[in-house]
Amino acid sequence: MNLTGNRATSTNSASAANGPNHPRAPLKKSLLALAVASAAVSAQAQQSVIEEVTVTAQKREQNMQDVSVAVSAFSGDAIDRMGFEEGLDITQQVPNMSFFAIFGEASSPSVSLRGISLVNFSDSWESPVSIYVDDVYRGNPAGSAIQLFDLERVEVLRGPQGTIYGRNTTGGLVHYVSRKPTETFEGKFSASVGNYGETIAQGAVSGPLVDGVRGRLAVKRTKNDGWQTNPVDGRKLNETDSMGYRGQLEFDVGRTGMFLLNVHGSEADQASVGFSHMGYLDPDDLSQTCSVSRIQNGECSSNTFGFTGAEAVNGQYDPEHVATGASEGLNTTIDTFGVSGRYTMDLSDDITFTSVTAYEELDKFLQDDGDGTEVVWFDEQYAVDAEQYTQELRLNGSGLDSNWVTGLYLYKDDRGLITQAPTTADAGVFGGYFHEEYVSLKSESWALFGQYEYDLTPQLTGIFGARYTEEERDFSQRSPVSFYTPRVEGTGDLSESALTGRIGLDWRPREGTLVYANISTGFKSGGFSGSYNASEAALAPVTSEDAINYEVGLKTAWADGRFRLNASAYRYDIEDYQAQVFLTVETGSVITNAGDVTGVGAELEFTARVTDNFELIAGLGLLDTEFSSSQVFNVAGDTYTLDGNELPSAPSTNTNLVARYYIGLGDAGELALQADYTWQGDHFLQIENDPYSQQDAYGLGNAKVSWHSITGDYVVEAFVRNLADKEYYTYQNTLGSDWGYGVWGMPRTYGAKFSWNM
Repeated sequence: MNLTGNRATSTNSASAANGPNHPRAPLKKSLLALAVASAAVSAQAQQSVIEEVTVTAQKREQNMQDVSVAVSAFSGDAIDRMGFEEGLDITQQVPNMSFFAIFGEASSPSVSLRGISLVNFSDSWESPVSIYVDDVYRGNPAGSAIQLFDLERVEVLRGPQGTIYGRNTTGGLVHYVSRKPTETFEGKFSASVGNYGETIAQGAVSGPLVDGVRGRLAVKRTKNDGWQTNPVDGRKLNETDSMGYRGQLEFDVGRTGMFLLNVHGSEADQASVGFSHMGYLDPDDLSQTCSVSRIQNGECSSNTFGFTGAEAVNGQYDPEHVATGASEGLNTTIDTFGVSGRYTMDLSDDITFTSVTAYEELDKFLQDDGDGTEVVWFDEQYAVDAEQYTQELRLNGSGLDSNWVTGLYLYKDDRGLITQAPTTADAGVFGGYFHEEYVSLKSESWALFGQYEYDLTPQLTGIFGARYTEEERDFSQRSPVSFYTPRVEGTGDLSESALTGRIGLDWRPREGTLVYANISTGFKSGGFSGSYNASEAALAPVTSEDAINYEVGLKTAWADGRFRLNASAYRYDIEDYQAQVFLTVETGSVITNAGDVTGVGAELEFTARVTDNFELIAGLGLLDTEFSSSQVFNVAGDTYTLDGNELPSAPSTNTNLVARYYIGLGDAGELALQADYTWQGDHFLQIENDPYSQQDAYGLGNAKVSWHSITGDYVVEAFVRNLADKEYYTYQNTLGSDWGYGVWGMPRTYGAKFSWNM
């Protein structure tokens, strides 16, 4: 099949000595044309974003189409071609997946799957959408803001994963898998430049070192000048200087064993995202509340600060202008370091032993300006020091009609958190702070798990899995200074256990088609509020949330695999959903079991090689979520209840699309034209569903054109993201009776990139 159209029709490479009259000229020209055509076919195949991806969603290698779980996966090559740079970029092309960024994308982004997300900003908590990197769970939410570089693939599993992965996955998980050392030498390098002074450079080398030892080293560096300006002093916000690295050594051990040492880390130093001030009152009549549209346009005022949102930024109310009075600027630093060892050994032809041992540490310092004004009034500082240790021991096996896995998982996590809120220099109270808080949290967990798959008939497979988990947490909190809430000092402990699992049935009526039905359960451990608590009652533990999910799905392909359709429909019920309910500055906030949640939805993923030169990826997510709750609270002077609310960042409809068209240039290579688009319906950005947090439906479009050499070794591309320069919020918070703030999404960005594969 000619994938490149008429890209290899003729050549003028014959020399004068072997010109057109030479007896072998027709043969030589035919052979050369065939070689060019073959290279062109190879180049197009290398550029495609539609691939057969091998995943390890069930802790063994399988084709994604053979896995009876709602999973989306992208190969590392596809990630590069689609232009993903940060870990959250994949949310644009996965149905029912999104994020909201409380302190900006670099600090504590919350990934949402099917509407389930971490609905609080305390670093003492773990997300219900777990993040794994190379089989290692990362418990701190800041770990989800990783850079994407030198990856083999990314897997997104939707729905509770309460058996094989298990830890806190009531919503699902995202697994980033890096490329491993290779048997032969390879290297690659890329550099890009863009507006706002952005430069990104990354590279990787891999190959054998000595007999039986292979190595791989990958590095990525990102710098930019920041896309926001503080009109108070003209300084930039969001400026970034970050680096990620990963070094791996792979050793052959004996006849069937292998050990992989993985040392990795990152350093991020940037100015925090700015908070956009929102007043809620009509500036012409401060006794009246503005309309939501005027509030979100910055037209309205507050008694607290006495000016409108637009006045806070000298009339420049847009994503690129955000005010802050922080004299030292807003800084965020996140440093991570980790090391893991993965040992595998074939015990027999049918049984493999795997051990994954890992240590991860994270240091984070963040400053924000919650009021979004030049007044130092609600400015805050957060510091986190976290260490975690994990150990997984696993046996995988197979028989004539079966596959199975069983294992033991251990987890230990120690965190220390400090929160401080400075006052203005002339306030003269509490030594320069009006709030301080110190939190210590120690967590230990162990789990036994297993899953068994048995072929009842050649077409029918039964699946049964179970996981038993025990958790213990020790918590202490000390607030020696608290101006606006009662002081909180005390300790607490929490012990929990859970039995979760999965029952499923797979039916394969023909080759290339899978129909499945699953009932799966998940468990997210409880904890303690640890953030601006209103009273000592907040020292009482928040108990676990428990999920059950009913799902049916279809995976099929036709026309020799040119067209592929994956579909799923589901209903889930969550008991004791954990969420932070923020009342006001005066009364504080508390993380609580906010109520029960029901979600119903469906997902479609479609890929098509429409012609030899044109391919499409499309997705559709439908979702309806509803709270059942007795929680009542006050927002901006109005009383609300959670009962009947929808989950935040959970639009009822979302779509995604990627279209790529290839233009052959003969032996000059090939052009690839790409357009991609993602659209989200109306949704709330706060669990309270107050009207100020409703984000209207919006779509984001991107475009890219790239040239690929005939061998695929060189790539030059130009790109534009957020092509229409759409303005939208990724988060909103109401803090007082007459004011709040919003966090803007990124404006239009553009640039060019050069890549070289050695």
